[in-house]
Amino acid sequence: MLLWGAPPGIESFLQRIGRGNRRSNKTNVVCLIPPESPRVLEAIRFLALIQAARASELPIRSPFHLYGAVAQQCLSVIASDGGRFTRIVDLCALFEHQPHLDRANVEEILGELAANGYLQRHGFKNQYGADERLHQLIDYRMIYGNFGAGSDLMAVYYKSKLLGEVPVINLIRTGSGAVVRFAGKNWVVQRASRDGVTVLPASTGRGALDFVYPGKGPPTDAFLPNRMWQLLYENDLPIDTLSRELLDHVSAFRDYLRARCTECQIPCFPRDRGTLYFTFAGYLANKAVGLSTGRDFRADELALWASEPIQWASIGISPEDYETFYPFLFEASSDSSLFQSMLPADLQLREFLQMWLKDETIPLALQRLRTSTPVAVDPCFATGVNV
Repeated sequence: MLLWGAPPGIESFLQRIGRGNRRSNKTNVVCLIPPESPRVLEAIRFLALIQAARASELPIRSPFHLYGAVAQQCLSVIASDGGRFTRIVDLCALFEHQPHLDRANVEEILGELAANGYLQRHGFKNQYGADERLHQLIDYRMIYGNFGAGSDLMAVYYKSKLLGEVPVINLIRTGSGAVVRFAGKNWVVQRASRDGVTVLPASTGRGALDFVYPGKGPPTDAFLPNRMWQLLYENDLPIDTLSRELLDHVSAFRDYLRARCTECQIPCFPRDRGTLYFTFAGYLANKAVGLSTGRDFRADELALWASEPIQWASIGISPEDYETFYPFLFEASSDSSLFQSMLPADLQLREFLQMWLKDETIPLALQRLRTSTPVAVDPCFATGVNV
C-alpha cells in the first residue's frame, strides 16, 4: 500500500492500512511525503502514527452527544412508513434512552427539517410527514449513508466528456432543468442521479446556480500533534522505518531541538511582527488560546502565531475555560455529514464542540502549555531542515 501524505489521525491511518490487505495479518506500507510538505515534520508525523499503532495507542474520548444522527433517524423512520405523518411523541421515544435528547431538542431538529423542505408539519396534529426534499433523498439513495459531505462525489458529463466531479449533496439543489455554472460555462441539467449529472450548454446564465463545495474545515485531531511532541523526546525513535536520507535529517532535527529546548518549553521565534510558537497542541487548542488573547493570531495543528507575546502561565487548562469563544471555534467542514448540515445552527455548534469537550488529549495539552516557557530557536525550525 502507498500512502501519499500522512493521514490526519491514527484511526484514519489504521483504517487505510486495514483496507489494504484483508487476506493476511501483514500489510506492507510505503509512506510517501509530498514535495510541498515540510519533509522532516511530515516524517515525524508518520513516525508518530507508526509508533502509536505499534503501541496500540488511540485517542481517549468520552461518548459524544450526537444530533445529526437524530435528523437521519427521524427522516429514515418517516421514509420507511411511506412518508406518512408520524407522531412527535413516537419519534421522541426513539431517543428517550439518551439523556441529552429531550423533546425540546428533537422538536427543534424536526422544525429545522420542515423549514428546509425535508418534512412538513401536520396542520393541527403533533405529527410530521415527508416533504419534497425527503422524497429526493430517497430517490437519490442518500438517506442511509452518513459519509462526509465532501467525500461523496459524482461525475458531471457533457455527452461522453467528463467535465469533473462535484459533491453528491448538489443533487438536492440541481435537478433536471436547473441551470448551473461549472468549468467556466453555464449548463442546463439534462439528467441527475447518484451515477452522475449530464448537462448541455445553456442558452442563458439567468438564474444559474453554483455547485456547493463544503470547506475542508479544521483538523480536529489533537492526539497526533501531541504524540509527535512526545516522540521527539523519547529514546526509542522508530528510525528503522526511515529512508537513509530522511534518517539523517530527522536525527539532526531532534538533536537540535533537544539541545535547545526541554519537553517543558515551547520553541518559538519572531515572525511577521509577532511570534510563532511551536506548541504541537493541535489546531483547536491553538485556536482557543489564540482567541483568548484578544489579539490577532493564526493557528494550525503544530503552531500558533500571535501578534503579541502570549502569557502562557495564565491560559485556561480546561476546555470549559474557553466557553466564551465556543461560537468562534466552530468551522463548517466537508467531514460533516449531510444530516449534520441539516441541524439548527446551535446544535451544529454543540455537536462540533464534542471533539473539543470530550477529547482527553486537549486538557493535557493545555496543561503542558500552561506550565511551559518559551525558548528561542532558529527560524529554520519551521521546516525542520538545516537546523
